[in-house]
Amino acid sequence: MIRTYQAEQGGLTFDGPMSRRQRTRRNRIMALAVIVTVAASAGVLQHFSDNLAPSGPATPGTGAYSAAR
Repeated sequence: MIRTYQAEQGGLTFDGPMSRRQRTRRNRIMALAVIVTVAASAGVLQHFSDNLAPSGPATPGTGAYSAAR
């Protein structure tokens, strides 16, 4: 099925269905974009987490669970 729609310049544009190769390529590019975005956001969060975390406990025994108290 061929669809037509009004283009910005005023003329008609014909748009046919995407081929299997085009759909596969689009899906792979979208998957790669999602992977890169998730990796970048995880890296940013890890960076901020490392910079905000204290370098060590302020007093001995804090920050670790101890059942012998």
